[in-house]
Amino acid sequence: MNIKYRPLKAFLLAVETSSFTHAAERMCITQPSFTALIRDLEETLGVRLFDRTTRTISLTAAGEDFLGRIQHPLDSLEEAYRNMHELATVKRGSIVLGALPSVAIRLIPPALRRLKERHPALKIRVVEAYNDELIMLLRTNQIELALGAMLNPAADLHFQPLLQDAFVAVHAPDHPASLPDPLRWQDLMRHDVVLTTQGSTPRMLFDSERRHATGSIASIYEVTHMTTAIGMVRQGLGIAVLPRLALPELDLRTLRCRELADANAQRTLGMLRRADRSMPPAAEAFMMQMEIVAATLDSPSSP
Repeated sequence: MNIKYRPLKAFLLAVETSSFTHAAERMCITQPSFTALIRDLEETLGVRLFDRTTRTISLTAAGEDFLGRIQHPLDSLEEAYRNMHELATVKRGSIVLGALPSVAIRLIPPALRRLKERHPALKIRVVEAYNDELIMLLRTNQIELALGAMLNPAADLHFQPLLQDAFVAVHAPDHPASLPDPLRWQDLMRHDVVLTTQGSTPRMLFDSERRHATGSIASIYEVTHMTTAIGMVRQGLGIAVLPRLALPELDLRTLRCRELADANAQRTLGMLRRADRSMPPAAEAFMMQMEIVAATLDSPSSP
């Protein structure tokens, strides 16, 4: 049996309006075309659905039975189509995003503001984590999109670069020891340093370089938040290593910043997603706004 939507919709509109003429107007077609839709439905079903005169229409017994059987299923079908259309046009939906703290503090807020202005009904949740955890969350479908770095090539992930970033040494102006120029990881080993916790990229790089260091190594203060690191630097407790991207959002008054010259102190930030999964329309809309925000950042030449 060839089930067609338009004859079914014509039938319901005829019942609703009690008029082929009014129902045809609702469908924006001529009355003869509307009548042809009803005739096609009756021929498909093999029963007469309406008793018609020149002035009135009324349901037959078969028509009453048919109405009771299709009204709710057709309503549900139309609701399903409306819901899918709203998802496709980003009139509703939800996104779970993952982001490095430095990206979250600098890029996420303006991108979400732009997104909410255009799609106010979206529900958005942001998960802040370090890069390894972001990739784990992505691979286990706990987030749909991750804003971080592709530290190692991975066939199961797609990476779209957004901007370049670097790591910067932040210290008090009266730091007792002179720092060479150019400044490298190894130059920090004999100074007290303030680093974000295990799993963060600065901590991973510092620990990797420390394995090759000679001589004594000074103390490491481990903190969770970049704002805490700045507070400790301001108290003269050490040199913090932070991502350049986040610096404009931190209070660096009276502090000095030096970019590290090592090749591994540079990184490319971008959007990560699973290569085997299509992106929901809401996530695609967010990616578009993130690209715009990243392109409008000031040139990240030096802090």
